[in-house]
Order: sequence, then structure tokens, then C-alpha cells
Amino acid sequence: MIEKMKFLSVTGHKDDMDRVIDQYLSKHEMQYENALSELKTVSNLRPFMATNPYKDVYQQACLLTDSFPKEIIDNAREITLDEAVAIVTRCQKQFEELASKKEAIQKSLEEAESSLGKISHFSELDYNISSILHFKFIKFRFGRISKEYYDKFYNYVYDSVDTVLYRCDEDQEYVWCVYFVPGSISDKVDAIYASMHFERTFIPDEYEGTPVEATHELEHQLAELYEKIRDVDEKIGSALESHAEELRAAYRKLETYSGNFDVRKLAACTKDKDHTFYILCGWMSETDAKAFRKELEEDHDTFCFVE
Repeated sequence: MIEKMKFLSVTGHKDDMDRVIDQYLSKHEMQYENALSELKTVSNLRPFMATNPYKDVYQQACLLTDSFPKEIIDNAREITLDEAVAIVTRCQKQFEELASKKEAIQKSLEEAESSLGKISHFSELDYNISSILHFKFIKFRFGRISKEYYDKFYNYVYDSVDTVLYRCDEDQEYVWCVYFVPGSISDKVDAIYASMHFERTFIPDEYEGTPVEATHELEHQLAELYEKIRDVDEKIGSALESHAEELRAAYRKLETYSGNFDVRKLAACTKDKDHTFYILCGWMSETDAKAFRKELEEDHDTFCFVE
């Protein structure tokens, strides 16, 4: 069914615009037009220049309610805008503290995993790592070398070089090993190993006992860190659940006001003495236009002109 359309111009005090959009226009389907383009003959018009004050807090609300079903949000209770902002701000602070705690644990977890990845390849070295790391006259190098170069070095070079090479682990491509060399000739021997593409692994001075003992200690640390992350995740989930109702209500209110504010991009402003007024223009069906004007009969702060 084709229905006649009416062109409406709605005006009122600039600071009252949000209320009018939320209370009246949101209930009717209106195709907004750019007021500056439509009202070219009206003097002293200027665009409605303002930054959306709800943008940041609305984005926070979106993140906090991302996992909520949309139909539940649609049925949220009604609250004021100030209440919505306060709810999101309070919850955001709580979740940021939990997220910061989780981030710190995650960093420790990554460091422990990195350490385990380094030390686990040297588990066959049955010697106290801390003692090795504090040698004074003997230099040591942990690292890996490709199998191809390891075989060449061991068969043709090893017997002619003042070094001790201890093989620890291997896979299809590499051999992990430790070599020892007198400090006085370490530069020369290091150059020989480098020519064989020896890749050093730098072991931090943080381990106690043998590599096997250090590996067990790191595995224990990792288990504790994983448990801490699960605990923080549970706290985040519990907090979301306990604040779900008020977060849904806050999201719905902020979604409305953020969307309403975007309508301002199409509005124009005009000034009369010390007061600034907004003008909104657009098309509305004849039925909606009549209902809208009926609603405005008792509202003495808003005016509507229909063509």
C-alpha cells in the first residue's frame, strides 16, 4: 500500500534535542534529510558541530556485553542515561583490573614457556647449570647446529680444536649441544663453531640444579600459572554474570543515545539572541506525522512544521 508522505521540520532548544529524539522521533519511522541542504533559503544556519559524548562509553558497553544474546538485551529494563554511564564505568574499571592481572600472569607464563623451550633440549647434561654459568676460566656455549655441519665438525675438525663438545638432544634437523673452551682461546674457537653455523642459546642465570631438575621446576611453575589464569577467567565470568542485568540495561540506553546523537550530523543550528535552536528535517508517513504532531500538543518546548 502506497501512503502519502509529509515533509517535517522539527525545532527546539539545542540542549533538548536528545530528549525529543528519544521520546518522540525514535517511535516513528523518519527518513532524515540534511537540514542545511533542505533549508537553503533560511539565513544564519550552521551545521550541528559536536563530538558524540557517548561514543567511548558505548563502545565499552559493546565490549562488556559482546557475549550476551541480543534478544535478552532488547528486553532490558529501563534506566537513566546517568545510571547507564555509571554502570559501564564501574564495571569497566573492575574488568580492567582483572584483565591487567591476567596480562601479568600471561607474561610470566610466556617467559616460563620460553625458558622451558630453551632448557629442555639440554636435559641430558647431568651437571648443575648454576655452576656452569659461574665458570671463571672456562667459557661455555649452549646452542644447536644442523646435523650436516655437526657431522662435518665432529669428523674433520673436533680433534684438532681445544674444546669439549657435549651432545644433549637432537631432532631431524638439529643437534643441541654445549661446548666448553679455555677462556684464553675462546674467540678463536667461537669463530670455528660460527663457521659451522652454530646457533647460540642464551641461558638465563635463574636455574638451580641440573637441566632435568630445572625442567621439572618450570613445569611446576607453568601448572601454577595456568591455574591462576583459570581463576582470573572464572572471576571475569562471575563478574559478567552478576552484572549482566544492569549491563544489558546500560547497553540499551547508550545504544539509543549514541544512535540519536548521530542524527545531529543531519541537523542545523540557528541562534536567536542568547539561545541556540536545532532544526531537523525529514520525511514521515502521513499517519506517523499526525501521531507525532498529536504527541507534541502538550510539549511546549518543541515545534513541528509539516508540508
